[in-house]
Amino acid sequence: MHKAISIILSSIFALGSPGAERKTAVPAAQESPARQDARAAGSAARQESLSEAGATSTSPLALPFKRSWQYLTESASSILPTLDEARIYLPLVGGRAVCLDRDTGSLLWTSEPGGLISAPIAVGESSVYIASRKIAEDGSEAGASLRAVDKGTGLTLWVRDYERHFTSSLALGKDRIYVGSADGSLYALAASSGEPVWKFATQDVVRGRALLTEGAIYFGSDDGALYSIKPEDAKLIWRVQTGGKIIGKPAIDGPALYFGSGDGYAYSVDAPTGKLRWRSRTGAAIEAGPVVVADRVLVASFDNFIYALAKATGDRIWKRRLENRIAADPLVVGDATLIAPLRGEYVAVFLNSDGRRVNLYRLERGFEIVADPILSGDLLLLSTDKGLVVATTSQSKADNSRVVKNN
Repeated sequence: MHKAISIILSSIFALGSPGAERKTAVPAAQESPARQDARAAGSAARQESLSEAGATSTSPLALPFKRSWQYLTESASSILPTLDEARIYLPLVGGRAVCLDRDTGSLLWTSEPGGLISAPIAVGESSVYIASRKIAEDGSEAGASLRAVDKGTGLTLWVRDYERHFTSSLALGKDRIYVGSADGSLYALAASSGEPVWKFATQDVVRGRALLTEGAIYFGSDDGALYSIKPEDAKLIWRVQTGGKIIGKPAIDGPALYFGSGDGYAYSVDAPTGKLRWRSRTGAAIEAGPVVVADRVLVASFDNFIYALAKATGDRIWKRRLENRIAADPLVVGDATLIAPLRGEYVAVFLNSDGRRVNLYRLERGFEIVADPILSGDLLLLSTDKGLVVATTSQSKADNSRVVKNN
């Protein structure tokens, strides 16, 4: 009996779930209340059937997801969006940035900062920061810029130019912006003007996402090293060398620091000294940032597996294979974790305890995930090759099922 159920579930897992609103323009054609209820019930039943036998969870991630709205565009970018309490900031291919209403997806403003957007838009208290790289007519690099834009209006507050473009996410801390550059340095910039405060040089491009703490900044470089430097003056505290590029954001838990490398190993070092505590091998490069959950560390690898490693020793507790490489950080809520395979059509939710699946949300057929998913409150943001898809759990308020089409 259990074998038969497993075969049925595997068949369902392999099939797509085409959305009913794909052909709908804005505003979406309204279905009758009875039809909406029937469709929602059917969707919930399909999602619930995708939990594995005996797997139960108290996490909101285990509840069925339902699409709330989409922002479809031919200029979809692989740079992930960012958001605050009211708005979503979405980079597009070609250098345009749009601001959308968080609840409805309605367009609030558009900004064209010049050049191609090179990093996720960083969100401050009253402004957002847009990093762009400039391209000359012959296709060569022509410098870069950082622009501060008013959150409410999209109007430029200030702009500053730089010789090389920024290659990492922008990390905001107090009155500074920390960002890696193609020139091989990590920069600290004044948030009020973009003026450089200091820079710390490495041996290669800095694409690693910085972890900011009160006593140190931790970040990786394409030179294979993880660096710990002082926030006030960029003085080196320690450096740990690995055999591959370090891109993911490190995770800290008490005196221990965790990170992954392109050499296929997950590492744990002593945060104050950089002394190696352990390293644990996966089957391919690690670009995602690790996540600490209770007594374990969750690590996603390009070998298509998500690993749960013992926090103290690095020993493998369990691993779970997905259909594609995993470059996105695991998203943990309660006792479950959401994983989004790169170029996949779905996100899956697994128990932290043993890796059993408790939920799966499949996109409309033909959509592929191209950037890290974002979870904020009851909203799940998925960047796809056709635009932004926003879903909510079944506990959320009734949605508009809007499809916004843009070129």
